[in-house]
Amino acid sequence: MKTILNITLLIYCLSIYMHCQDKFYWEDAPINGTKIFTISFTDNLNGKAISGEGDILITKDSGENWTIKAIQSGVSVENADEYIWVADIYCSVMQTTDSGSTWFPYDKGKQEHFCGVYLKDNNNGYNIAGDFLNKVITKILDCSKNNKLNLLIDRPQQCTEYYSSASEGWALGWCIRSFEKQ
Repeated sequence: MKTILNITLLIYCLSIYMHCQDKFYWEDAPINGTKIFTISFTDNLNGKAISGEGDILITKDSGENWTIKAIQSGVSVENADEYIWVADIYCSVMQTTDSGSTWFPYDKGKQEHFCGVYLKDNNNGYNIAGDFLNKVITKILDCSKNNKLNLLIDRPQQCTEYYSSASEGWALGWCIRSFEKQ
């Protein structure tokens, strides 16, 4: 009985340590990566997201669903006074080379490749970008409702991890660099 109790206690302690390590590594994620979206809302239902590549996605249901509107050259937010809030979303990328035991900020070259793989791929098109934007908007609205937007600004939020081999992988996330409420 004592052996079973010791094993249970050991497993519990290891699970706590692993959870704390996961949180710790993500807190070190870069906050000044590649700008991936500028999101703006004119009211609680209607919003627009302009990607770093100039894609425009529109929502009419508070970010639940997004549709592609157009592709434009040069990204800008026109008539910013019309919006009730605007947020610039940046990509955060962490890398591991030891199967996830340790993570470090990925700063080799540009991050567009990683952001593109997660946010829009050839097989799923804008569904992935729409799912991502839904998660971001839900988090922003929840924090805004609870007056806790400061928990999001310059604090990376993890989205997913993916691995190219058994030892090398990346963790992708997003970060709000600026948020303006009208």
